[in-house]
Amino acid sequence: MTNPLADVEKFLEVTPPFDLLEPALRRRAAAAIEAVYRRKGTVLLEIGELNETLYVIRRGAVEAHDRHGNFVDRYGEGESFGLQSLLTGKPVRFRITLIEDGLIWTMPRNAFDGLRASSSEFDTYYIRSLEERLTSAVQPRSSSGQTLFMTPMGELVRSEPIVVAPDTTIAEAARRMSQHGVSSLLVNEGERLCGIVTDRDLRNRVLAMGRDPAEPVSAIMTAEPLMLDASSPVLEGILAMAGRGIHHLPLTRDRRVVGMVTTRDLMTLQTQHPLYLAAQIQKAGSLERLVAVCRQVPRLFELLLASGMRAEQVPKVLTTINDSVTRRLIGFAEQQLGPVPAPFAWLVFGSQAREEQSIKTDQDNGLVYADDAPPGASAWFAALARIVCDGLDACGYPYCPGKIMATTDEWRQPLSGWLAHFRDWAGLPDPQAVLRVSIFFDLRAVHGDHPLAAQLAQALGECGSGRGKGPFITAMARQAASYDVPLGFFRRFVLAGKGEHSDTLEIKASGLMPLTDLVRVRALEAGITIPGTQARIARLLEAGRLSRSDADRLSGAHRLLAGLRIRLHAEQVRRGEQPHNHLDPSAISHAERAALRDAFLVIREAQKGLGQDFPV
Repeated sequence: MTNPLADVEKFLEVTPPFDLLEPALRRRAAAAIEAVYRRKGTVLLEIGELNETLYVIRRGAVEAHDRHGNFVDRYGEGESFGLQSLLTGKPVRFRITLIEDGLIWTMPRNAFDGLRASSSEFDTYYIRSLEERLTSAVQPRSSSGQTLFMTPMGELVRSEPIVVAPDTTIAEAARRMSQHGVSSLLVNEGERLCGIVTDRDLRNRVLAMGRDPAEPVSAIMTAEPLMLDASSPVLEGILAMAGRGIHHLPLTRDRRVVGMVTTRDLMTLQTQHPLYLAAQIQKAGSLERLVAVCRQVPRLFELLLASGMRAEQVPKVLTTINDSVTRRLIGFAEQQLGPVPAPFAWLVFGSQAREEQSIKTDQDNGLVYADDAPPGASAWFAALARIVCDGLDACGYPYCPGKIMATTDEWRQPLSGWLAHFRDWAGLPDPQAVLRVSIFFDLRAVHGDHPLAAQLAQALGECGSGRGKGPFITAMARQAASYDVPLGFFRRFVLAGKGEHSDTLEIKASGLMPLTDLVRVRALEAGITIPGTQARIARLLEAGRLSRSDADRLSGAHRLLAGLRIRLHAEQVRRGEQPHNHLDPSAISHAERAALRDAFLVIREAQKGLGQDFPV
């Protein structure tokens, strides 16, 4: 004979937030629950009354409607309703009605309050906002690696920075570096940092060039160096130094330089991190050596997650590595081809531009060069594109199946050619045509003449803003709103029905792509041209185009989906499989499934708003 209390406990073990309770508290919760059966159409809570009961749906589903009868939400198995009134003591805001026969578990307020008082995690779950639940679902349990990568950079500083004035002689600067045993000096005009001089500058810009040591240090300094706030995490410092190939990074606090960190500081912190691999990429003297270094990327991918780095942070690290490989290949090409004939910029599109790459990625790139390039420049840039794209393929970044690469004449153009593309695209009314070119609206220059890229970004922004709801952005909005979010009538996942990936969710196509697309539309509408999804959400919030609540929910949904995808790929790499995006919901925790439903609902609501703003 089954024990009803044991059955209740078993269900609570996999139902948030009861799964957070200690076994003894979970038994106490089970004993306090009363099961009630109600028929379809029963009103469980009425607007205006006070709710003194915790309701948990065991079977069935309910709907919430406002006082005007408008649909607000739907709740299914394992979910609770009426929490706003229960937690705040305020009247119920929505009518709750059973839409099918249901089994409802109820717990009186005194028992519920007793559990909250006995478990801070249980209590926090109920008072936490949606965006926090979305994010926390993929947080690592262990904090050891997280502490490493999130350590404030300022904690690595061991001494005050050594500062000189711009008119200090090179000889005196060298003596100061030797006297203090440091590899760099800061150059200040009053309180303002205007440059940095390193031991490498002394070798390359003084000794190698026979420069007079009596010249001022300002003649050899790197002007306006990159700086980070001392509170910035180590991860941010790693990415900044690896991405720019620099070895010294000044740190500030309250706009005053307080210290310096070097690559050696970070290498001693942990040798298995992206900076180590980026350094090996920069040192690679041949394509063969670069290919060998890139074979370490899958192992780095596993190590990043094993060390405790949050999964949603990994794509930026992988993109930094891809950027470094691209720059090194451009260096190889320039050595082989000779002097660059005209200013140019190497462009990347899509996920690399957004810094949202996973371990499975192909090439999406292009090239822009100055309109006044001399005769023969076109052939030189075609040769460079071939060397770089072939090299990327050899390094594990396959050719783009759609040929969106700088080797294609259409995507290797002078500035005027690219501007003509954007003018043509701005008038496209066909959603399918828009879909084909939408990847170019995530654009970033990883090498070369950034003013050229800036002009492209300006033209890109003009396609969406300042034209009203023109045919192009309207078609792009319709495309973003047309994705099917895989949630059924009772918030149940709609899974693939047959084939190799049956009973799975395609997490990229059904989650990340619609979210990325709708945020892109909102950004273009506002004239925002930065490519990253999180950065776009932040800028939309600053511009007043998103409320704080909407911004937090979109940001949380994106972090959750990106994190789940990265973890899925990591597990596939560990098993020696080719990474794919088909997630089995039964392979993740109950809390993650609940958060994933929340994320899909956030996307669906955002799509609904987009459809209202851009009607057919």
